[in-house]
Amino acid sequence: MHKTIHLLVLLVFNPIFVLAQVDYDSEIQPIFDSNCVSCHGGQNGVTLSSYDAVMNSVGNQYGTNIVTPGEPNNSPIVDKIEPNPQFGVRMPQGGPYLSNEQIDLIRTWIEEGANEIPTSTEIVTDLPDGYSLAGNYPNPFNPTTTIQFEVPEAVNYSIQIYSAGGMLTYEINGMTTSGTVSTSIDFRNMPSGVYFYKVKVRSGTTNYMLGTGRMSLIK
Repeated sequence: MHKTIHLLVLLVFNPIFVLAQVDYDSEIQPIFDSNCVSCHGGQNGVTLSSYDAVMNSVGNQYGTNIVTPGEPNNSPIVDKIEPNPQFGVRMPQGGPYLSNEQIDLIRTWIEEGANEIPTSTEIVTDLPDGYSLAGNYPNPFNPTTTIQFEVPEAVNYSIQIYSAGGMLTYEINGMTTSGTVSTSIDFRNMPSGVYFYKVKVRSGTTNYMLGTGRMSLIK
C-alpha cells in the first residue's frame, strides 16, 4: 500500500513537535487540577481528577471517550479546550482558558499514546525486517522533495530537519499504516543550502531510528 502525505513546511518552527515523552502525573494532571477539577472532579460525567477517571470519561455530546490515544484531533477533550468547540462552550467555562503551551502539552501526551507512565525513549538502530529509509527524491531539489520510508506495521513517525549548522529547524510528526510512506515537503520559502534529516518511528513502546539523510535545496 502506498500512502502520500503532503505537508507544507512553515516558516516558523512549531515547538509542539517534540519526541520527549510527556509524564502524566507531573505534567498533565497538574493542568487539570488547577483549571478543571473544580467543575469536573466528581464521580459522574466527565471527571478529570485522576488518570483512570480521565481515560474512562465519556463526553455525552460526542458519544465517545474524551481521550482517543494517538489521536488528539479526534479527542473531545482537545476540542473542548480549543477555540470554537463542536459542542457547547470552550472550557474551562468562562475562562481563563488554557495557554497554548498547556494545550500543546495535552495534545502531545495524547499523540504519544495517552500513557500514564512514559514509554521508553531508547532509540533502537538494529532494525527488524520491513523497516527502511529509502531517502529523499529529487536531490538536489527546488522547491519540493519527498522523503520515503517503509514500515511493516502501523507506527507513529517523526521527521526532524536540521540546518547545515546543526540547528533543529523543523520536526514533523504523524501516524501511518504499514507500507510505503512518502512525505512531500515544500521548501519554497526556505533559503538555498544543505539540510539534514533523520526519521524515527515508534511501534508500541519501541522507538526505531530508520536513518538519516542529506538534501540540497538549489534555487
